[in-house]
Amino acid sequence: MRKINKIGLYALTALLSFSCSEHLDVKPYGRTIPKTAEEFSALLHTHLNRIDRGEDRLLVGSASTTALFDAGLGDDFEVSLTEAGSSLKNYVGDYFNTAREDYGYLYQVIRDCNIVLSEMKESGTEISDKVKATAYAMRGVAYYQLMRLFCEAPQKGQYDNQLGVPLVTTFDIEERPLRSSLRETIDRIAEDLSRSAAYGMNDDIYRFTHDAVRAYQARFYLWTEQWQQALDIARELLAKHPLLERQAYADMMNTAFDLKGNQLIKANRLLSESGNSGTVSTTEASIKKRPVSKRFLDAFDDAEKTTDIRYSLSVNPKRLVIKKFFCGARAAELKLIEAECCYHLGDEAGALTAINDLRARRIDNYVPLTAATLTPAKDTERIGQDALGNTLTPLMATILRERRKELFFECDRFFELKRNGSPEFWTAYEGLKYTTRKYMYALPIPAYDTELVKGLVQNPGYETVGQ
Repeated sequence: MRKINKIGLYALTALLSFSCSEHLDVKPYGRTIPKTAEEFSALLHTHLNRIDRGEDRLLVGSASTTALFDAGLGDDFEVSLTEAGSSLKNYVGDYFNTAREDYGYLYQVIRDCNIVLSEMKESGTEISDKVKATAYAMRGVAYYQLMRLFCEAPQKGQYDNQLGVPLVTTFDIEERPLRSSLRETIDRIAEDLSRSAAYGMNDDIYRFTHDAVRAYQARFYLWTEQWQQALDIARELLAKHPLLERQAYADMMNTAFDLKGNQLIKANRLLSESGNSGTVSTTEASIKKRPVSKRFLDAFDDAEKTTDIRYSLSVNPKRLVIKKFFCGARAAELKLIEAECCYHLGDEAGALTAINDLRARRIDNYVPLTAATLTPAKDTERIGQDALGNTLTPLMATILRERRKELFFECDRFFELKRNGSPEFWTAYEGLKYTTRKYMYALPIPAYDTELVKGLVQNPGYETVGQ
């Protein structure tokens, strides 16, 4: 259990707000600001505790986030077969109202990190270094999530022309900034995560340890198509946190709340199987009302449905998900990053070796894939192009297929759809047709911000639509 000083935390309660623009208008005006590093740490621990209690939605994630993005917004679950009484979203358009709250929450995190980084005078002590490392990490992750949700997927060579998000890095600010370019947003995230990693902070109570931050860097560099940087970090972390063999992997994935195996960061760590997990239980009940899609099941060939341990850990014969909630980062994702980066850097042999390394630890009596035995993407697949807009080759299709199997129900699929072409598709439920349009992958900036901040540009597709 955390032991933190709450002094200063209560003094800042009046500063809480819900929108970016409200946050940008906040100034101290005589309110009490924490003075010691311990007091400033309390401000960050409010958010860290939310992660541990499964109440955070976007820094690390939660059960409800997984249900939203995987069962509601992606294509791994079958909306049309949902049982009556489900509270799950049916498509991305159902998320727009909630997205306004998530937008505001992420800027709350940024605001609190700015208070720490702008106002904390204590420096060079062990605790001040830990607090600064955590603040940089959380701010970088918050901007990373804002970018993934509210910006278009990066287009190589176009970052200076694509819209980013409003950037604010100080607490005492007069103006309300307009949206930056995507390049400026990318640079902000890169600097924050790099500054955090430079501290080498490894106190687990702050959760965003050095290796956890490095994992977020690998994700960020993959998302922004900086292949060599992502590859270098993935290999660095894999050397320290290697892949697990079948049984050890199964034991890790069946451990719901404790950090185990090669997991680097994880939500829900103050919950337990015996109690205090109401949010997880409620979400588990809801998720049972929506079957897993045949498209996901077909990612496994007939033999793999018996030999691949991921299949038996993910779904039961009734097509209901049985995989434990995992919200965080772990080594297998880094192996998949290694494979994709090798591919885009022209090292197809390295990409295939990485995929075989992963599959050998998941499939019983595994026979390695070769260039000749790779299978192309199925016609039923929603993703038909890679992150650069190229038609999928059999190797790239295999990499994406393995990612889909490995990271199933880990809040990844919607973002994979977005990153790889943002395909349009529709589903039906109770006589209504729900269509995910290409523009919808970049969520609308909340209307209260676009109306208040003159010149704040809305995302394409929403200009005349109230949110």
